[in-house]
Amino acid sequence: MRKSGQPREVVIGSLLKQRPKEILQLIKALSRLVVDDGKSLITVGNYAHQLKSFLDWSDSNRLHDCLSGGEATRNAYRAWVTETRERYLRQEFGQRAHNNRLDFLRELLEAATGLEALGRGMGKVKETWGPNGGTEPLTPHDFAHGVALNQALFDGLCDLVLEQRPFPYKVELPGTLGWAENHLWLFPINQWRLPPHQWGAEREKLGNSACWAYDYANGRLVTPDAIAHRYMRRYPSAQRGEAKEAIKRAQARIDVANADAHDRCRIMLGMIAHKAFLFLFVCNTAANESVTREIETNGKVDAATSNQQFRSIKFRAGGKTVTLTVPATFMPSLRRFMKLRRYLLQGKNFPYLFFTFGARNESPPTQIGYSPLGSLYENQLCALDPQLPRMPARKLRASVADWYQRHHDASVTAKVLQNTQHTAQKRYDAGSTTDHREELSLFLTSVSESARRQRVIAVKAVAANAPPLEEGGRCDSFGHPEALADNAPVKPDCKDSQGCLFCRHRVLVACEEDTRKVASAAFVMEQVILGPLHEAALRPLIAKCDEDLEKIANFRNCRAMVERVRNDVFENGNLTPFFADKYQLFLELGVIA
Repeated sequence: MRKSGQPREVVIGSLLKQRPKEILQLIKALSRLVVDDGKSLITVGNYAHQLKSFLDWSDSNRLHDCLSGGEATRNAYRAWVTETRERYLRQEFGQRAHNNRLDFLRELLEAATGLEALGRGMGKVKETWGPNGGTEPLTPHDFAHGVALNQALFDGLCDLVLEQRPFPYKVELPGTLGWAENHLWLFPINQWRLPPHQWGAEREKLGNSACWAYDYANGRLVTPDAIAHRYMRRYPSAQRGEAKEAIKRAQARIDVANADAHDRCRIMLGMIAHKAFLFLFVCNTAANESVTREIETNGKVDAATSNQQFRSIKFRAGGKTVTLTVPATFMPSLRRFMKLRRYLLQGKNFPYLFFTFGARNESPPTQIGYSPLGSLYENQLCALDPQLPRMPARKLRASVADWYQRHHDASVTAKVLQNTQHTAQKRYDAGSTTDHREELSLFLTSVSESARRQRVIAVKAVAANAPPLEEGGRCDSFGHPEALADNAPVKPDCKDSQGCLFCRHRVLVACEEDTRKVASAAFVMEQVILGPLHEAALRPLIAKCDEDLEKIANFRNCRAMVERVRNDVFENGNLTPFFADKYQLFLELGVIA
């Protein structure tokens, strides 16, 4: 490994004579991924990363002929598959990383050596893509709060850098933060802001790096007497002198920043505004992260344009060209961003709409990479609101999709997302946890309302011509279904046994036989639930069975009998013959594990 600040040392004698030609073939294979397959440079970089890992691993395991083709390459690849599998089982990485290590390397080795079917018999891990219906969107409150917070940062910081407002500078923030005063005072230092929840004990932990000369609560410099006690000197006069020096340095720093339109702190805050706009751009256009990265622009927006459109490339769709439309309401922010972009680039030409200057804003502009909103959340948003959930681009896209799903049909959602309807529903139709709770609550409320209207009779009151039902009870008007309530979760249907549960003509009989039927139905349905779709379909029916058992238990002195039968069904598995056959069928089909 190289030493800090020095290149990696190379042992010339270790060079394999055949390796340069082999590497050349791999370079050509990587190039064809771009030219012929239309893959993005970032994706090709991932291929190259797996290749370097493979070569390091092969050489360290004395498999130096791993690129020579034939059985040598096959053996090296098999050993690589085994190594990858073992690391996956140790949970060093997940399903996708496991399969990428195998697929990326296999494609390169086959292209460079001419081998075929290199991956035959090499088992990959079955990936579970969105088992609960895709990416879960943010709750409406969190989404709106995140948008408001970023809009306030963008507007406030743009005013600061574009209009050269002086420091200390006051930024107004949304009331959803819950602060006593919804604003921040900014200073031209690394600790450029300090939220109210960090003024007390949290600031004390920072020690001297807390920048005690700056009053973040009132937007000014402090007095020497206020901070003299923070300097460890023998005499009070020395402490006060140290405090005066700190305040003097702070004032000098403010004067320099106010005099320089491109001060380093102004550039830093301008880049934060840049990231805040990227957040807002994804929210307003539902743009995919990889598509956003490839948007090119000349930095100009026509004054007459009401809906700006950007064309970009979606590499995962085979290099498909997609068009993103900026809504008219977002156009003022876009025009402001173009001014910010020109300010940050300072005359440099750069083709992409979004860019980065590196970790310290000291490098030439380059294209944004993966998770461009990660640092915005970790360093800015989370500092302002520690309770804010993570908001990556995919989560924002799912939240936009969720809004369109609720207010428009699936075709509109798919058009906005630039996807097919099937993809939009599969990847972005999960719904939030809050939504699921609300919908399930409505279901259970209607179930309870229906159950309260269910009649219970004694055994001796059963009519002779009333046919028995497998879910328990008797029917006193077969062929004429009628709902127990207006909002019953399941429509009554004499052709479907489940339709009897919510029918007005079903009458429960307070006996052990009907109690076992109802409990058996609930038991089997509970075992069949495998995911949210089953949950939504079967939970109301299970809840209705529970309500029916409770009604029988409340009928005269039947509670002890109901508890005994329920335990016998759920603990011992003593079902009625009808439901025992169903349960066995589900086991044989593999529906129940």
